Amino acid sequence: MLKRLRLKDFKSFVDEQVTLAPLTLLVGANASGKSNFLDAIQFLHANSFDLDLEQILNGEQRASPNAWRGLRGGAPEAARLGTSRFTIESSWSAQILEFFDVLDSDDHPYHEITVNLDHRMTCRTVPQPLLEAESLTSGEGQVPFETGALRGDRIEVPMTHLFGDTVPETRLLSAHRSVLLWTHQAARFGALVLPSSPGLTTALTHIGFLSIQPAAMRGYGRRGAPLGVDGSNVSGVLAQLCDEPEAKRGLVDWLAEFCAPEITDLDFVEIKELGDVIAMFVEKGGKRISARSLSDGTLRFLGILLALRTAAPGSVLLMEEVDTGLHPTRIRLLLEYLETVTREREIQVIATTHSPVILQWLSPEALRSTLVFGRVPEHEGTLVRRLGDLPHFDEVAKHKGIDELFTTGWMEMAL
Repeated sequence: MLKRLRLKDFKSFVDEQVTLAPLTLLVGANASGKSNFLDAIQFLHANSFDLDLEQILNGEQRASPNAWRGLRGGAPEAARLGTSRFTIESSWSAQILEFFDVLDSDDHPYHEITVNLDHRMTCRTVPQPLLEAESLTSGEGQVPFETGALRGDRIEVPMTHLFGDTVPETRLLSAHRSVLLWTHQAARFGALVLPSSPGLTTALTHIGFLSIQPAAMRGYGRRGAPLGVDGSNVSGVLAQLCDEPEAKRGLVDWLAEFCAPEITDLDFVEIKELGDVIAMFVEKGGKRISARSLSDGTLRFLGILLALRTAAPGSVLLMEEVDTGLHPTRIRLLLEYLETVTREREIQVIATTHSPVILQWLSPEALRSTLVFGRVPEHEGTLVRRLGDLPHFDEVAKHKGIDELFTTGWMEMAL
């Protein structure tokens, strides 16, 4: 889980640090910095790819639907206006495998342990994106790596000897990419090797940005294929899950509560020769509706439900406007599912919203963990605080109600 994020001179942030929960909602006025916050997490995610900093910020120069598109604004707008570098610090709780040297034949060769990791990365943006400093520290005080001086477009990185020599030796590596990428690829330089970064590169790989698009979800899908960030393979994933009767009952139960008229069953039309399948939703009374005819709101809810249901444990899922297209009476179901699935499946959801209704249905713990973003005249850059940390929040929310605090702008004023 991503536990802490500090942004210094990144986009609209001067120097802000916050803690994050398994379910963290981001609220605030338009252009207050919520999307910039998500961009910072996506920047970390992209450092798990085989990309240099130029490609991470500006996008890959290749024609492919899977090409990384870069961050909004690219390198010229990654650093705050008037600056030429930014720093992103993050703290993670990650699970790694610890292997045993001596085992009985009946024992497993490893067990899972949880480690706390702190990562820090400073990047220059002009005249070209370069790594200026990077470090990784474990909660046990160990320092897997900490870079030294930047020399031109190369940076000093400590390495250890493969053959028992404990004295580190410094080598110059390209500053066009994160050191994490070198460690993830287990790069060797003769008898020297980079210290490993267990857990973090895996955690960064498991970050995903969901952009559920109902228009892409109405066609045929394929069993065994992933859902897709836009939810396009909704029929294929549904068909695969519904092969298990218990999973099918659970999905039908959620849809029965969400839809009007009530959904009582799921069925599928398959073209065996092509391997294509489309979902059919059976209403109370027997009427069958294909995925082609479902409302945008139903498809969005279903896409989010399936994305969380199929995400790997340890995933961090990012979403913009999580409640888009949902009726206020259905938002309760979405929040109930979000809180349940993040707790039971050990995944993390970080999502923006402009809806006061969504805050009304949050548990007290999740409500206090909600992040408020704002821009105030007397302070440069974006401010961000946990709702629970705002002065007198509990007292004011109790007397006025969370919806009034949202719609009257009290949250932004309390920053």
